[in-house]
Amino acid sequence: MGIFSTARGVLRAPFLHACHALAFLSRLSIVPCRSEEDVRAAVLWFPPAGLILGLLWCAAACGLFLTLARLSGLPSPFPALLAAWGWLCCSVWLTRGLHWDGMADLGDACGSGAQEERFWQILRDSRMGAFGGMCLFMGLLGQWLCVAAHIRQGHWSALVLAPVWSRAASLWLAGTTSPHGDGLLGRLVCASMTPARLRRSLLWALCPALLLLDGLSWQRLPLLFLGQWLLHRWFAATARRHGGISGDFFGACIESSLLWFLLALL
Repeated sequence: MGIFSTARGVLRAPFLHACHALAFLSRLSIVPCRSEEDVRAAVLWFPPAGLILGLLWCAAACGLFLTLARLSGLPSPFPALLAAWGWLCCSVWLTRGLHWDGMADLGDACGSGAQEERFWQILRDSRMGAFGGMCLFMGLLGQWLCVAAHIRQGHWSALVLAPVWSRAASLWLAGTTSPHGDGLLGRLVCASMTPARLRRSLLWALCPALLLLDGLSWQRLPLLFLGQWLLHRWFAATARRHGGISGDFFGACIESSLLWFLLALL
């Protein structure tokens, strides 16, 4: 009886942390993420949570694509385009648009050219400006077109694994930067990324690249890693220039890394 109790205890903690990660990143609040300690424990489980989200988005897109392709009689590009739109709608709805909000806020702050405290005032402003709107439009359009192209080519594994890659990229950013001031999310995530956890998050980033088994070219992997390194350098340099990182940086990193993953593997 003691062995079974120990086994349940060992398995229960990772399950709870994974559920906390899902609750933090999406609407899937099986076990609510209520405290700062829950967030710290959930951080390393962001990439596995991304895998669950990717599977759900792809299930919706695949069902829509097969239905449209068989029943609607639409010309060949349209089922893939509409299925990609469905994939994007599912991703926005399940994540509550949380990461896109960060991209829009960071776009406004960086586009304004503001420095010091003015930069952070713009970043925290809930109103969206012209630069944020342009970043949002280009990011959504880019993801929609890339997802449609992958659907037409049958690259479903890339669509499943893209959210894993992007969330691992945000942990890499958290492990190599410092939080700004007293910002809660930046402080919690950065403090959670110990050197050991950073190494484990980098392994999560390698998993999507090594699990692309549906005919994607391995020759594209150096391009994928190089582009992600350049993205990381830009986010890290921007954070250093403005005195640290916040939750908006993580959101923008997730969506831009997801877009790059899909684009590099076309």
